[in-house]
Amino acid sequence: MLIDQHLPEHNIEVEITGLTARGEGLGRHNGLAVFVPGALPGETVRVLFEQKKKNYARATLLEIIQQSAERVAPACPVCDVCGGCALQHLDYATQLHWKRQWLADALRRIGGLQVEVLPTIGAKQMTGYRDRVQLHSVWRDGALKLGFYGRGSRELTDDVPCLLMRHLLVQLTRTLRELLPHRAEHLTALQHVALRCDSSGGQAMLTLVGVEDKEELCQLATWLIEQEPRLVSVWANWGKTVYGIYGDHWRKLAGLERLPDSLDDLSLQISPGAFTQIHAAQARRLYGCVAHYAALSGTETVLDAYSGVGIIALYLAAKAQALIGVEEYTPAVTDARRNAKLNGITNCRFVAGRVEEALPHLLTEGLQIQVAVLDPPRGGCAPAALKTLTELKPQRIIYVSCDPATLARDARLLTEFGYTVCQVQPLDMFPHTGHVEAVALLERKDM
Repeated sequence: MLIDQHLPEHNIEVEITGLTARGEGLGRHNGLAVFVPGALPGETVRVLFEQKKKNYARATLLEIIQQSAERVAPACPVCDVCGGCALQHLDYATQLHWKRQWLADALRRIGGLQVEVLPTIGAKQMTGYRDRVQLHSVWRDGALKLGFYGRGSRELTDDVPCLLMRHLLVQLTRTLRELLPHRAEHLTALQHVALRCDSSGGQAMLTLVGVEDKEELCQLATWLIEQEPRLVSVWANWGKTVYGIYGDHWRKLAGLERLPDSLDDLSLQISPGAFTQIHAAQARRLYGCVAHYAALSGTETVLDAYSGVGIIALYLAAKAQALIGVEEYTPAVTDARRNAKLNGITNCRFVAGRVEEALPHLLTEGLQIQVAVLDPPRGGCAPAALKTLTELKPQRIIYVSCDPATLARDARLLTEFGYTVCQVQPLDMFPHTGHVEAVALLERKDM
């Protein structure tokens, strides 16, 4: 509940000493924590309180009195209202510093862990890296509009090309904004437009989310591919939401069943709703870190939990005796099996099911594993999954995380089951945003 009567009538000065992942500067005023979007550590700013609660307040930045040396001019004209690039006003080396700090703070504060957190592995490509993007569909003044929501709103930002997207996706977005309104009568139920391209940025796949299977959509999809040959696959998705923005019904409208891609020597086929890392070059570094921590000699059986389309398992296959992948999303399991066959890899087995439900079955089978890789969604692992995993007694656990808080929570639980967090490597998978990717190595204490 807001305490409006205690809001200052006049603006105040605040010294900023910290930074949040949302791009908010953190200062204090009369013992009250003050969050100021757009302010940076080392700055003195003049602000206006907009919201005040018992222990903190949120304020609007009015003026920078003393500017940080790390402040840079944002390249995107709508970054202040879009919210996608919370750190674009901060120079890149300092972004990497704070991502390491956020990770270390979460491990200490949530996990109670004092652990070595290595310097963040930065990206050489800091713009034009996003291989996947989801646009919202909005009907405005009787016309179909596509774009991103503004920060904290359901209003679309201006149609400015996103600096984070691959060039092909920028071009396709522009093309769709031009073409789809001409066929809007078939898209009245459209909720989202999902685009993904391969790691080379040469071919793309489109999913129209919210529209049901109709013959007119097949004609529309064929027409779109004719207009843009680099668009090689168009799908419709609708029904009860089961995964992210996606419903439980799919139909290919035109083009290829799967998007062809590659990772080093691996050939891949990716279905429209399957998860892949968003930054191809950084993904290679991430998988290299996983392989380094796994330290495989060729005799190990490896568990790959939350295995997706099987990329980690297939990447490690040549150095392991056997691998077992477990994944809840059935289309991704189908992809993984196809990808193993496509690459002639015979020592990988993929199981469809929730990790917390599949692991007990593997335990009763008498499975013995030496290394486990966990790559869960942002919500982390179910406690039951971690408990059963520890009963399988892998010597090493490599935890790939996209959320410092859930990594800290799960790492703490694993330490209670006899594991030690040896080292954590952050990677910047999402330059200019507050997201932090990390790979943690845990080992059994009795090794």
